Amino acid sequence: MKYAVISDIHANETALKAVLADAHKAGADAVVCLGDVTGYGPMPAETVVLVRRSCAATVAGNHDDAVSGRTDAKDFIDLAGDAVRRHRDALSKDALQWLAQLPYVISIDGAAASHGDFTDPRSFLYIETEDDAAANFKATEAQIMFVGHTHVPGVFLTGQSGRIYKIPPQDFVAEDGKRYIVNPGSVGYPREKDGECMSSYVLYDSTEKSVVYRFLPFSVASVMQRGRGAGRIRPLLAVAAAALLAAGAAWTVSRFAGTDGPAAASQSTSTDPAGPKENLTMKTRRIAIPHGAATINPNLVLDTKAKSPPVELAISYIAPDGSTLDTETFTVRKSKTSIRVPATAKGAISAILEVRKLKPADEPAIVSFD
Repeated sequence: MKYAVISDIHANETALKAVLADAHKAGADAVVCLGDVTGYGPMPAETVVLVRRSCAATVAGNHDDAVSGRTDAKDFIDLAGDAVRRHRDALSKDALQWLAQLPYVISIDGAAASHGDFTDPRSFLYIETEDDAAANFKATEAQIMFVGHTHVPGVFLTGQSGRIYKIPPQDFVAEDGKRYIVNPGSVGYPREKDGECMSSYVLYDSTEKSVVYRFLPFSVASVMQRGRGAGRIRPLLAVAAAALLAAGAAWTVSRFAGTDGPAAASQSTSTDPAGPKENLTMKTRRIAIPHGAATINPNLVLDTKAKSPPVELAISYIAPDGSTLDTETFTVRKSKTSIRVPATAKGAISAILEVRKLKPADEPAIVSFD
């Protein structure tokens, strides 16, 4: 599979939409986020919704832990601490609970992924030097390790000699006997480099064991607060000033379509306000749709020997920008293992599957749904 590995979005929905669209064009089958969905930026609620709808897996970042309350922000600088409080107020209870349960380390087809380092993932240590990298190569046996946190794209490489090299971002195919620590950089809050400021991420092909860097123009306007309320003036100025300091005077400015996400959709991933369907939901999951795939496999099987009552299977097809292209519902009496992707959902990168009871008193027996 081909994965888009992204990191450090920092509540920048505009930059995230641009990266997701680019990843789709590049043929990514799934998106993995290395954390810091929140922190600093102007649109935390909208960004959380988009990440939840678009990413196959997400690990916790230090800003995410602070916003959710899993850790405190006592060591954060004033700007970051202000953003933690602002984002905590902006997010729904459901969004905060989602942030609070994010894992610290995951596996991506054999590669390892974390926000900070692997020696103590909960402490969010930085991997910045060859010594840092050496400790992390000892902490896991994975050949390829993906990390974020520094906002600086680059690669640490080691081979049979044991010597560690720090090299600038470059494409590669993993070689036998060599190991790699890959930082994709930042989507929503990148650092200036050589007079340019670019959102960056990587494409990881788990079959070829290849890593390809992608860079996109970054808009300074994307880190500014929306609205003109008196309570938002200070964050607006602070975030904009910090962004300018990070990028210097030579910003590459570009405006992306759809910069203002719908505020009504930002507070929850559910559009059905506590209605019967929510009460009847048994299980949900999301699957990636490979580029150009004609069918998907929900792998939903009921236990007919136990005389399981039928269930409703609802499918929402998700576009690269997180919007819903189409929805379908099916009544499943025995199993559903192959569904043709409708023409109206062409270009979808994932599907959200939801199994619901038909009646509140039903007790369906599900053999498989994975």
